[in-house]
Amino acid sequence: MFRQISKIISPKSEFSKNFFILFKGTMIAQIIPMLLMPVLTRMYSPDDFGILELFVSVIAILGSVANLRYELSIVLPDRKEDAWNIMSLGFLIAFVLSIILQILIGFFADTIAGLLNNSQIKFWLYFVPITVFVQGAFNMLSYYNTREKLFKSISTASIARSSSRTGTQIALGFISKSPMGLILGQIIGYIASIIPLMSKIKLKLFIRKTSLANMKVQAKKYKDFPKYTMPATLANVLAINLTSILISALYNITQVGYYSLSNRILGLPSAIIGTSMQNVYYKEAHDQLKKYGHAKEVFLSTLKKLGLLSIPIIIVVFFLGEWLFAVIFGAEWRIAGYYAKILIPLIMIRFVTAPLSISLSVFEKQKISLFWQIGLLVLTVLIFGFVKFFNLNMISFMILLSSILSLYYIYFLYLLYKVVSGKL
Repeated sequence: MFRQISKIISPKSEFSKNFFILFKGTMIAQIIPMLLMPVLTRMYSPDDFGILELFVSVIAILGSVANLRYELSIVLPDRKEDAWNIMSLGFLIAFVLSIILQILIGFFADTIAGLLNNSQIKFWLYFVPITVFVQGAFNMLSYYNTREKLFKSISTASIARSSSRTGTQIALGFISKSPMGLILGQIIGYIASIIPLMSKIKLKLFIRKTSLANMKVQAKKYKDFPKYTMPATLANVLAINLTSILISALYNITQVGYYSLSNRILGLPSAIIGTSMQNVYYKEAHDQLKKYGHAKEVFLSTLKKLGLLSIPIIIVVFFLGEWLFAVIFGAEWRIAGYYAKILIPLIMIRFVTAPLSISLSVFEKQKISLFWQIGLLVLTVLIFGFVKFFNLNMISFMILLSSILSLYYIYFLYLLYKVVSGKL
């Protein structure tokens, strides 16, 4: 498998060397839960996975903006000292956000659980603030390690998150057949992932070089990230994660569980390859922009690689999805395989697009990202509104969602190409 992928990636370049460092670590990190997922699906019910999905969706939405997207600016300063101050700024923002969230949840936990249409989620809402803070720390540390090209540390962090999460979920599954094991495993995985990312930072020097004055300078210098990129990111993450939340509201938690598994399995290529590709592409695109004034070459090269890698995945899922899900995860999960068959076009176009979308940050085209992401959110909400108004069933909803959003992502690729070519 590595040999086939290496032929596509052309391993002689620095891009490919860095990519494979990340890819191998991420591959191991994803193999662990993938191999053990059949155990988890026999320990926990679709309802349990549905509750986990609601918790993860909330964390994904809040965690994506825990640093107001200042983490993206860490690779930009020439001086390491400035990057350290951006990190400190991000940590401070995440801490303040977590305090605010704890207060809000204390007052509105019942209301939030009611909106999510699930009373069991209420207890776990109190774990959201600390998890969001940890996610914010991970965001900052991950981009700092990318800046310093410490790709082995990033790979180790992925493995630590995966192994600790899955191990905890299985261990607690023997004790209690409830969402507790799934959610606690998720939280422990978040915490474990930040430890390897801190290993190369000289803490005393980091603290000595950090000052409020410099943090203010960096906050002002890179203000476009919270001004434009953060709303764009929030709109995008909302559009993706609202799906689980609204499925719970429109249908039931069982359907969320089926959707969760299909979405999780289809997301493996993005988790294994896409994230690694994005980290390396971001640095390469930034370097090409400085050297040539555009990044068309690395954009087209990355697009081709991702496109070629997506073709066999589409074929396997479309023709064998239902059978594979039933055999691997248990007969009751066959419907998740059918959902995967419907979702595969959308998930694969997201797989291709996600690493390349970082181009808008490289070229500081945050306004384009903002408007497109808002459009994605509005389009998603309109689809749900249409489904609710006409009282469509779950299958009809998923077909509508997959087809319309796939076309919208193709349009996004066109916009990205114009940006990296310097035409927009």
